[in-house]
Amino acid sequence: MDSVLYVGIDTSLGAHVVCAMAADGQVVARTTVPNDQAGAEQFVAWLHPHAAPYARLAIGVEATSVYHVPLMEWLTQTPDLQRWQPTWYVLNPKVVQKFRETYVDRGKTDRADAALIADVMRFGRVTPWTPPDPRYAALQVLTRHRRQLSHLITQEKNRALVQLFCVWGQYAHTDEPFFSNVFGVASQTVLERYTPDTLAAIPLADLVAEIAAAGRQRLKAPDDIAQTLHRLARRAFRLHPDEQDARHQSLVLHLDTIRALEHQQQALDKVIARDMQAFRQTLTTIPGIGPVYGAGLLAEIGPIERFPSENALAKYAGLTWRPHQSGNFDADIRPLTRTGNVYLRYYFIEAAERVRVRDPQFKAFYEKKYHEATHHAISGRWS
Repeated sequence: MDSVLYVGIDTSLGAHVVCAMAADGQVVARTTVPNDQAGAEQFVAWLHPHAAPYARLAIGVEATSVYHVPLMEWLTQTPDLQRWQPTWYVLNPKVVQKFRETYVDRGKTDRADAALIADVMRFGRVTPWTPPDPRYAALQVLTRHRRQLSHLITQEKNRALVQLFCVWGQYAHTDEPFFSNVFGVASQTVLERYTPDTLAAIPLADLVAEIAAAGRQRLKAPDDIAQTLHRLARRAFRLHPDEQDARHQSLVLHLDTIRALEHQQQALDKVIARDMQAFRQTLTTIPGIGPVYGAGLLAEIGPIERFPSENALAKYAGLTWRPHQSGNFDADIRPLTRTGNVYLRYYFIEAAERVRVRDPQFKAFYEKKYHEATHHAISGRWS
């Protein structure tokens, strides 16, 4: 009986293209099945006679979008493949692409990609994939959605700042007494109600009262803020009325979108905090790490026993630096690998920043290591 049959699956929205390959690189069989439950059952039925002469199976996909997720979840749970004790692989697309470059004359087709995935597994040096615990997988859906919301909010704020500059000039960059947060409630109230022309016409006392009410009487110096607003309104460029109105409307819509996204984020944070209670963990005992960032780390890491060392965990997150050395030369600049789990890397970096801010001991350690680091010196002079 032969040892292992390598089964590469190229996934897409409508179908899965499959290539079964022997250990010597010979293609045993190929097929294409729909990307649905019936297609998965059809794949297993097709695989049985081809896998019969083999002791074990290695089944792999490329982690392209989410097209492989339902298929791999179903395959890992079906008892119809357990007699072969399958080894599962979810391959990094970057690894597959680099391997493809070794075949200089091979085109890119679904059939070729399925065979390439089987080849990558056959050559080895790739890490098997462990099916996630359903509890961690469920939490991961929420924490990844939360990261996406954070990025959307950042994008909307950047777009809003573009319109804000065109309409109000230095509104977001003034050094005078002003709102502590450009996107705070009081600031948004002003931006939605007024253009520079309409605000400049309001008596200062009325503007002070309106700002204080918008800030729920919590602003420290509403009279100073009102004076700053008047100065900004006078200094702002006067655009053509049609363009001014269009940019103001665009700014208002961006602010509406930001509020809606932040409302979704707050609701999601409550769900994450609730689901986090089902896990026994100590992450949230660290100053600065609350239930949201703790859940993000927990969901991406899973059971910590999966990692034999902290170095393995760092590599999984892509938080390693690639050396560049030749002979007596050793480069000072070592780029971050960025080939690991982008979500885990995000939560690690965000959580570390919050710990740095909240924990004096960690802050001191961070500053010590920062000053010890080798910085690339750049100098220049006019000649």
